[in-house]
Amino acid sequence: MQATPFVASHIDAIVFDVIGTLVDEDATWAGVSAQLATEAGLSDSAVLNSRWTELLNERMNAVISGETPWKPHARLVSDTADEAIVSLGGRTTAATSALVEFVDREYPAWPDVARATAALRQNRLATGVSNGDLDSLAHLANTNAISWDIALSTAAVQTFKPAPAAYRYAIEQLAIDPQRTLFVAAHPWDLRAAALHGFRTAYIARPGAERPSSEDRFDLEADDLFALTDLLEGHTAAVATTD
Repeated sequence: MQATPFVASHIDAIVFDVIGTLVDEDATWAGVSAQLATEAGLSDSAVLNSRWTELLNERMNAVISGETPWKPHARLVSDTADEAIVSLGGRTTAATSALVEFVDREYPAWPDVARATAALRQNRLATGVSNGDLDSLAHLANTNAISWDIALSTAAVQTFKPAPAAYRYAIEQLAIDPQRTLFVAAHPWDLRAAALHGFRTAYIARPGAERPSSEDRFDLEADDLFALTDLLEGHTAAVATTD
């Protein structure tokens, strides 16, 4: 997606996507969905999980398109859990509400995150940019030993990635040159949007995540953050690509 060759030594800053890239939300949602199904009187937690995920994506996309007003991410997570339960014929209770209230704070980091983010931060500005709320990001960093200089939430501009305002916000608030900033994500859609704003891009493969299409051209692709660290330090543990 970039016209100029990628040079690792030119990277001054790293921007991490958080949910899915640094932390594993799928395992948490599967566990919570199982508890929700029991409390709500539903027999199939996988169906509930799928419906909940579908509704959350729909509500976030409606905010991005301007169809509906912005709400905090945690509020949408809670609201769509209730919607999913009701749509499947279940019952919402105080217990179901309690189960989803702090879901966004509970995601475990992938095993490479603590060590790799500390290493990547040594010589570069490091930040997270997430659709998650700021309080959730603080809790995730604290409980998972994530190393960054600051975390930014798209709540500040009342939208969600991949809305253009989310990437402009990061550029403006951090006063960074996107051409000298590596945007790291496990979501090809996030990287495509970041590239449109001039960021260099690195795809990190995570279990169960969307894979790049045959048309995607990211600056770097790595199996995990350790491999990305090796790439940026001049090793060959993963494959670097340029357009």
